[in-house]
Amino acid sequence: MADMVLGADLGGTSIKWGIVDLDGNAVHEARVPLPDRKPDTVAELLQEIVREGLSHTGGNLAGIGIGSPGLIDREGRIVRISPNFPEWRDVPLADRVREAAGKIPVLLENDANLLVYSETRWGTAIGKTDIVCLTLGTGVGGAVMTGGVVLRGTGGGAAELGHVPLTPDGPLCGCGNHGCVEAYCNIDATMRTAQEVYMPDNPPQNPAELSEAASEGDDRAREVWRRIGGWLGLAVGGFVNIFNPQMVLIGGGLSGAGEWILAPAREVAAKRAYRPNWEQTELKLAGLRHRSGLLGAAALAFKAAER
Repeated sequence: MADMVLGADLGGTSIKWGIVDLDGNAVHEARVPLPDRKPDTVAELLQEIVREGLSHTGGNLAGIGIGSPGLIDREGRIVRISPNFPEWRDVPLADRVREAAGKIPVLLENDANLLVYSETRWGTAIGKTDIVCLTLGTGVGGAVMTGGVVLRGTGGGAAELGHVPLTPDGPLCGCGNHGCVEAYCNIDATMRTAQEVYMPDNPPQNPAELSEAASEGDDRAREVWRRIGGWLGLAVGGFVNIFNPQMVLIGGGLSGAGEWILAPAREVAAKRAYRPNWEQTELKLAGLRHRSGLLGAAALAFKAAER
């Protein structure tokens, strides 16, 4: 029986993919830039990735897992809609990939849900059954596991936590609404806040530089993270009240800020959450960090293969 799978994580600018074994080790790993976000472009790139993966393993794959932003149908076949991929409507992405995969099973999942699969199998949440995950990147994804089961909803659209409104008239979100968690806690929001705080000077160019500046004692960088962390804490407090999780995990590109974003988030969440719920919750960074999506796709493929 095959003991390796192919995992692919579709992001806003690239596809991360790898061949992963049962212990979560990537025996091959790569990143493919996205020239555009059109469905045909992405499907063709994934087909090329599958063909390359098959060549690396001699066709010895137990399954293929793919993470995609947006709403995924319950069967794991179709991307119904994706706010940050505006041309995507009912894209049968799994079936397109199967054109290259042959008889190897292909399963599709929301990219934030991948964090649940990877972190409970190989990461920070091993043994946990009730967790909330937030991925802070180009968008803000959400995933919830309760009683060991990932919440899916009627049409596969449960736990879109990034599109929960925090304010009625806040910044425009990619979903078309205003004031969503995503509009306050994604990369664009972080850099927009940096422009405001540093004005009239130029801020650091990206979140990584902003984190480095904070670590070097830059009070303006720390203020940026205090503001973003505060909005995150407001959201986390609400999610703790709703789901009563054992753990809230923060992943995605902004998680690289570490305690600069987590400390203010904890402070605000502790004030906003129902105390008994908050006392049962840990707020932590996803342990697998930038590899959680890829490994989550692999864990999904192993789960589908019952491995």
